[in-house]
Formats: sequence, C-alpha cells, structure tokens
Amino acid sequence: MKEQFAFISALNAAVISINSIGWAAWAAIHSADTYFQKIQASLLVYQPYYKQASITAVCQYMVAENKVPDVQLVPSEDFWPYKQSARFSDNRGVIQKRVKEHLLRPRSGATVGAPGSWRFGTWEIFQKCQECLSFQPPTSWNENKMDGPMGRDTWFDEAIPSGLFWVNYFAQQTLDWMYGPGKPNVWPFDFATPPWCVETHLYWKLNAYAFYGNASLQIIYFPPPGGSYGKGLNLYIRLYPDENADNPGNMNVGHLFSQQASMNEEYEIDGEYSEVTLDPLPSSFTPMDLSVTQYQDDPWLYQVLEFLEMDGSYIIEMYVSKDLAFNEPYDYYYDEFGGEWY
Repeated sequence: MKEQFAFISALNAAVISINSIGWAAWAAIHSADTYFQKIQASLLVYQPYYKQASITAVCQYMVAENKVPDVQLVPSEDFWPYKQSARFSDNRGVIQKRVKEHLLRPRSGATVGAPGSWRFGTWEIFQKCQECLSFQPPTSWNENKMDGPMGRDTWFDEAIPSGLFWVNYFAQQTLDWMYGPGKPNVWPFDFATPPWCVETHLYWKLNAYAFYGNASLQIIYFPPPGGSYGKGLNLYIRLYPDENADNPGNMNVGHLFSQQASMNEEYEIDGEYSEVTLDPLPSSFTPMDLSVTQYQDDPWLYQVLEFLEMDGSYIIEMYVSKDLAFNEPYDYYYDEFGGEWY
C-alpha cells in the first residue's frame, strides 16, 4: 500500500512537471528515478485513452482538465465501507459444484495442465505473449520488429492505422506469428518464435564466389547450467543481398545444408548426425529443425551450417527459438573453399 502511494505521488509530480518543461527534458532529468519506467508506461496508456499525440500533450491535457492522478485520502473510520462499495460484484465465496469435464477433450478444465486441457492452452498462449512483451523496451531499440525487440513507443505508432490499442495490436501480431492466423484450438499447438521475441540476432556477411561458393559456420549451442538441449530446437534464418557490396548476392542460386549432432564436454561427437536442407535460399525467416538424438549424456549441441553454390555477397541473419531456454550460439566459424567472411 505504501509503495502504491509512493508511485501515485511520483506520477502526480511527474505529470505536473512534464506539463511545464515537456517530456524530453523531464526524462533526461529523472531517467534514473525508481518509478521512471512505470511512470512512462502509465503515460503511454493515458495517451490513447485521452486521444493525445504525445506524452507532453497528455500531461498538459490532464493538468488543464484536472485529471492529474493523486492519492485519495479516506478517513480511517470510513475505510471499510468505502472499500466495500468500490469493489466489483462477483460470485467469490459462493459454494458451487464444479461441472465434470473430460480430461482429454479441448474444453477440459478438470486438471490444469492435463493434455488437451483448454486451461493449459490458454495459459501457454498468455505466458508466451507476456514473456515476449517483457522484451520490448519502453523506447527506441529497433525501428523494425523483424530485427528484434522494438520500442513500445514504436509499437504504439505502428498500431495507430489498425485502430487497436497498442498492446492489443502487439498481441495480435505476436500470436498470429506464434500460432498462425488460423487460431489452433487443440493443444498441444504448433509454435513459431517471432523475431521480436528474441533479444539477440546474429549477423554474418559472406562473399561467395560464383557457383563454387561454398562456406560454412560451425556453431555450438550451450544450454544453461543444469539444462539440456532437448529436442525441437529451431534456428530461424534468412539471407538477403548486401546492396553495399560490389556484387550483391544472387538469391536465385544456391542452397543451405545443415548437419547437427550432440556433443560432449571434450568437444567430441560420437552420436548420429541429423540433416536439414533449405532450397531455395530463405529470403524471409525460415525455421531449421535441429532435433537430434542425444548420445549418452552429451550436454551440448553442435551444428555445421553450409552455404553452397552461392554467388555474390550476402547478409545472413539468424536467431534461436527463445521458448526452449537456450543461450545464444557460440560464434565460432571458419572459411572453406570458394567463400570468405567479411
């Protein structure tokens, strides 16, 4: 309660100050304050609510219309009657018999987390969307969500043509990418990781010699302590011509070939390799399924990713599916015949 009072008091002072000196000046002075990010998030919510074009404008509007948030003081003898009258009516405390439902049917809610449980599916969707939202910084970062997390102010601007509140727009974009526009209704769901839900994207530049272009990356994936690489790891990759190079890459030739296997802590591979081919070259983010059979207790995952029969200079962008709790791949790579990294 005291912390909430402190925040409301800080928000009150911030609105009055921004009304006088503007958001940019206030943010420069108070960016290290305890409630800075929470105040910024609140004002971004007020902005569409009061139909104002900027944070400065919304603060000026709130001051002019006497809508500045402030701590509400209620005499102690009136506190409980006030609290009772202010709460929404609900059926909490009403004893009811729960309707029996089947565990394995999509609408089953008898056991949270049971296979097929609609509750578990709802929880999964909310959790993944909320986790992705937490990666989006308050301001700046990327101007294009395809390059990674994007500032919430940019999400707000991008949402305007849709007519949706920016959080609703974010959820729509994110869930459509994660589960597809078809909206699956039977759990477990097929899942894809949006590029803006992963904080680190890896970039390489490859100059491949005409037709004989053949280069490769060796990547080792290290799971967090106590974890395992598991199964179902997806590497998302796209290539595009380097327009600043003398010979931008030709997207109509070449293909990718990947081999992966489990690796022990001595950097040895004794298990079987699995293989993936991408042909033609992926111009938009395309998943490569790196599932392998774990050999004994191998803790790591090793991949050789080859770029074959390509022509010209390319930019290669990759990220690893965040939902599998993997850290970023170790960027060890080397040159082979007919290609060079630059």
